[in-house]
Amino acid sequence: MRNIIIKIINSVPDETNKFNESEIEDGKDMGVLCYIMPLLPYFLNKKNNYVKYHSIIGMNLFIISIFYYIIFKMINPISNDIVIVQVILSIIWLLLLILSCIGISNVCSGKARGLPLINKIQILK
Repeated sequence: MRNIIIKIINSVPDETNKFNESEIEDGKDMGVLCYIMPLLPYFLNKKNNYVKYHSIIGMNLFIISIFYYIIFKMINPISNDIVIVQVILSIIWLLLLILSCIGISNVCSGKARGLPLINKIQILK
């Protein structure tokens, strides 16, 4: 199981070489915010491409989370008695939380790497 998770995480290409070292160091603080409040760093730090890169990924994750929330609110009243649906919805929510943590980890370690599973779903580019 651990090997499968590592393969999924490593399947996303590393684009760190597109950014210089000073840009990465200057953008780490705002980069963490990209996965908590993605719009704020995007507009406050437009000159730093590293922050811009992570804020676009954070916005994509945020939009996917909004879609999840809408679907959750539509399905939840109907499926209160169906345990398997509740479990699936909880697993999806947990997966979105884990993806956000992976993004924050990438920023803190100075990597420019997309998020697994949603890297191919790019709503914003």
